[in-house]
Amino acid sequence: MKCLFCAIVNGEIPADIVRQSDNVLAFNDINPVAPTHVLIIPKIHVENAAELTLANPDVLIECLRWLQVLPKNES
Repeated sequence: MKCLFCAIVNGEIPADIVRQSDNVLAFNDINPVAPTHVLIIPKIHVENAAELTLANPDVLIECLRWLQVLPKNES
């Protein structure tokens, strides 16, 4: 099965994009469970966060920084 997040990054599946950079994409969840439910993902394929930590720590840091900024911008 193809990766759902990779398909979103590649534009094969539409998404309500909130913010993006060269390395990270943030979009509203299709089935939110909270008033603000934004998914922040790396634009490279990784199996899990541990893999991202080892392969590209700078991308992980950018994702974590967005956690602080995006909820404030969305409310």
